[in-house]
Amino acid sequence: MSENPLLPHRKLRELHSLMMRCRELERKDKSRSSAREALLAATAIHLLPGDLLSATVPDLAAGQLAPEGKKPSKGGTLVTPAGLSERLGVGAAAARGLQAAGTDGLVLSFAQAGSVESGWQEALDWAQQSQLPLILACADATGGVPSQSAKRSEPTMDYASMSRFAKRIKLPILTVDGEDAVAVYRVMQESVLRARFGGGPAVLWAVMTPLTAASPRPPRSSQPIVRLESYMKARNIPLGR
Repeated sequence: MSENPLLPHRKLRELHSLMMRCRELERKDKSRSSAREALLAATAIHLLPGDLLSATVPDLAAGQLAPEGKKPSKGGTLVTPAGLSERLGVGAAAARGLQAAGTDGLVLSFAQAGSVESGWQEALDWAQQSQLPLILACADATGGVPSQSAKRSEPTMDYASMSRFAKRIKLPILTVDGEDAVAVYRVMQESVLRARFGGGPAVLWAVMTPLTAASPRPPRSSQPIVRLESYMKARNIPLGR
């Protein structure tokens, strides 16, 4: 099978390796239950020197994904408070700094659907109005069911709220299977190109398998790494370098 120039074999192998690393990081974080390795790896793999990755203090995996060689002077990780409003505000400000400096750098910020915060709409609204190079990747394992706190009056980051908000300010929101690494890679690739060339921010809404106490992990055949390995095997792409 011919090689896809937009996702060459070497990138698939790199993606697989990074997903393995992400899975190990996720296993160390007992507060995370969803299989985020596809989302984490397939977005972070696009970061270049000069880019920034925004993660909250409790998010152990996302906080360590700035690739090797990205020293603070050339890019790195923005470790910020757990509140999404503060983090998106900091991320948007950092994106504005990159834009003002005339670089093609961007900020990638991770989020979790169902979080209840104030200020996330304002941060995204500013990013859209100013066409800032900011990408928000939100993992949604809620199954569309609002959390108990989301039933109150606070602003909630759920799909319905985000969809209405994004439509109002004309912010691109791209829904993707968050456990399909190839799909996430392609959507992120498109968003990164837009951001680097002045096209403004985007939201990647990654739909995950809702996990319950009775079923803490999806069947092995549907896990992200197994799915990527099946994709590579069908194309005769070896896992080794």
